[in-house]
Amino acid sequence: MNNKIQTYIGFAIKKNSAVLGCDAIKACRKRPYVILYTETLSANSLSTLKKASERAGCELLQIDDYEILQKKNCKAVAICDRSLADAITKNLM
Repeated sequence: MNNKIQTYIGFAIKKNSAVLGCDAIKACRKRPYVILYTETLSANSLSTLKKASERAGCELLQIDDYEILQKKNCKAVAICDRSLADAITKNLM
Protein backbone atom coordinates (compact mmCIF):
# COMPACT_ATOMS: atom_id res chain seq x y z
CA MET A 1 0.00 0.00 0.00
CA ASN A 2 2.77 2.46 0.88
CA ASN A 3 4.47 1.75 -2.40
CA LYS A 4 1.38 2.91 -4.32
CA ILE A 5 1.21 6.21 -2.46
CA GLN A 6 4.90 6.84 -3.05
CA THR A 7 4.38 6.10 -6.75
CA TYR A 8 1.43 8.51 -6.96
CA ILE A 9 3.48 11.25 -5.30
CA GLY A 10 6.27 10.57 -7.80
CA PHE A 11 3.81 10.86 -10.70
CA ALA A 12 2.58 14.19 -9.35
CA ILE A 13 6.14 15.51 -9.04
CA LYS A 14 7.02 14.42 -12.58
CA LYS A 15 3.76 15.88 -13.91
CA ASN A 16 4.61 19.18 -12.18
CA SER A 17 1.36 19.11 -10.23
CA ALA A 18 2.95 18.84 -6.78
CA VAL A 19 4.10 21.65 -4.52
CA LEU A 20 6.87 20.73 -2.09
CA GLY A 21 7.43 22.42 1.27
CA CYS A 22 5.30 24.39 3.71
CA ASP A 23 6.28 27.85 2.50
CA ALA A 24 5.68 26.92 -1.14
CA ILE A 25 2.28 25.43 -0.27
CA LYS A 26 1.35 28.59 1.61
CA ALA A 27 2.24 30.80 -1.38
CA CYS A 28 0.92 28.41 -4.05
CA ARG A 29 -1.46 29.79 -6.66
CA LYS A 30 -2.59 26.36 -7.85
CA ARG A 31 -5.51 24.76 -6.02
CA PRO A 32 -4.35 21.76 -3.99
CA TYR A 33 -6.79 18.86 -3.72
CA VAL A 34 -4.92 17.19 -0.85
CA ILE A 35 -2.04 18.26 1.38
CA LEU A 36 0.18 15.53 2.81
CA TYR A 37 2.63 15.90 5.69
CA THR A 38 4.97 13.58 7.56
CA GLU A 39 4.84 12.86 11.26
CA THR A 40 8.15 14.70 11.81
CA LEU A 41 6.65 18.07 10.82
CA SER A 42 6.91 20.79 13.49
CA ALA A 43 3.85 22.23 15.23
CA ASN A 44 4.26 25.68 13.64
CA SER A 45 4.48 24.22 10.16
CA LEU A 46 1.45 22.05 10.84
CA SER A 47 -0.60 25.11 11.82
CA THR A 48 0.50 26.80 8.58
CA LEU A 49 -0.66 23.78 6.60
CA LYS A 50 -3.99 23.69 8.47
CA LYS A 51 -4.63 27.31 7.47
CA ALA A 52 -3.67 26.56 3.86
CA SER A 53 -5.97 23.52 3.71
CA GLU A 54 -8.88 25.50 5.17
CA ARG A 55 -8.29 28.28 2.63
CA ALA A 56 -8.19 25.81 -0.27
CA GLY A 57 -10.96 23.59 1.07
CA CYS A 58 -8.92 20.40 0.81
CA GLU A 59 -7.96 17.52 3.07
CA LEU A 60 -4.87 17.49 5.26
CA LEU A 61 -3.51 13.96 5.76
CA GLN A 62 -0.53 12.50 7.59
CA ILE A 63 1.74 10.04 5.76
CA ASP A 64 4.92 8.09 6.48
CA ASP A 65 8.40 9.40 5.68
CA TYR A 66 8.75 8.23 2.10
CA GLU A 67 12.06 7.96 0.34
CA ILE A 68 10.93 10.29 -2.44
CA LEU A 69 10.23 13.08 0.06
CA GLN A 70 13.49 12.49 1.89
CA LYS A 71 15.38 12.90 -1.39
CA LYS A 72 13.65 16.24 -1.96
CA ASN A 73 14.34 17.17 1.70
CA CYS A 74 10.77 18.18 2.47
CA LYS A 75 8.11 17.13 4.94
CA ALA A 76 4.98 18.39 3.18
CA VAL A 77 3.59 18.07 -0.32
CA ALA A 78 0.42 19.41 -1.92
CA ILE A 79 -1.10 17.48 -4.82
CA CYS A 80 -2.75 19.77 -7.39
CA ASP A 81 -4.10 17.05 -9.69
CA ARG A 82 -7.58 15.83 -8.82
CA SER A 83 -7.19 12.24 -10.05
CA LEU A 84 -3.87 11.67 -8.26
CA ALA A 85 -5.21 13.30 -5.10
CA ASP A 86 -8.27 11.03 -5.18
CA ALA A 87 -6.08 7.95 -5.68
CA ILE A 88 -3.83 8.92 -2.77
CA THR A 89 -6.79 9.63 -0.49
CA LYS A 90 -8.42 6.33 -1.45
CA ASN A 91 -5.26 4.35 -0.65
CA LEU A 92 -4.68 6.13 2.67
CA MET A 93 -8.14 5.34 4.03
